[in-house]
Amino acid sequence: MKNLSRPQHHRLRRILELIRDGTRTGAYANARGFCTELGVCRRTILRDLDFLRDEERAPIAYDGQRKGYYMTDATWRLPPVELSREEVFSFAVARKLLAAFRGTPMEVDMRSVLSKIAGALDGNVTVDLDALTERFTVVGDDYAVQDPRIWGELARHIERRETVRMDYEKFNGQRATYCLTPYHLIAYHGDWYVLGAHTDRNEPATFAVSRIQSLAGTGETFSIPNTFSARDHVDKAFGVVGGAPLMRVRLYFTPGVSGYIRHRIWHPSQRLRERRDGGVERAFETTGWKELVRWILSWQPDVQVLSPKALRERVRDKLRQALAQKA
Repeated sequence: MKNLSRPQHHRLRRILELIRDGTRTGAYANARGFCTELGVCRRTILRDLDFLRDEERAPIAYDGQRKGYYMTDATWRLPPVELSREEVFSFAVARKLLAAFRGTPMEVDMRSVLSKIAGALDGNVTVDLDALTERFTVVGDDYAVQDPRIWGELARHIERRETVRMDYEKFNGQRATYCLTPYHLIAYHGDWYVLGAHTDRNEPATFAVSRIQSLAGTGETFSIPNTFSARDHVDKAFGVVGGAPLMRVRLYFTPGVSGYIRHRIWHPSQRLRERRDGGVERAFETTGWKELVRWILSWQPDVQVLSPKALRERVRDKLRQALAQKA
């Protein structure tokens, strides 16, 4: 294909899709429909049509009676996209990264997108995509199995800004019913989470979508507060859970793990301080308690909570409970 900008290339492919669909159904596509679909002026559409016919030899004809365009050869296809070797390599790696989305509702859509891209590359790329990345392996996180029906329903309620009532399985396996104003969906560590607020308590809430057993809209709509920002929530939380008052955390890691700690980013606000004994301190501000406590416990005995005192006591309580467990 000729050297085109990506926006123009997208328009040409979409114009051909609309013409091909209209040829099949008998409802021929016209310039006005192209303008509405693609958000460009009539002059741009006519220029694109001329380009397709004159430069690409597309078999497009105009039917004056039906006032629309049709394909005289339904088998004709636009030539493949030209990509550099670097772009092909990135695409090949992206196919492997798809493994991290297995079990989520995004998997089907992403496979469809990548298949369409791969189709556009046929006949143009002379490298084997699998061979190109045979020395690369992507190991995804553990993941939660999603119910696509519930995920889809929740997404629609978010789009309509409608409150929901849901039956939910809590972390301890017990069931509870909640009313929620759902604001935003976040993918995190192999699960999806919905951010919102309890309708009865008017306080922030985070729920794992995989543990929603059932949900239904209440018919009541809401407005998202101007103070809400998903990006701000994630930046202040630890992981995905937040909502608590902001606390300043200082942790000390022993020399035995300092090399690993130095090169990892766990929080946007984190700061590093070297200690004379070879250990390191990590300091950051967060609104998340629950996930932070579990993360600190996973680093025992190589981490010490320097502050705040309340966090240190909570970690100690969890350790005492673990030691008190009977086999």
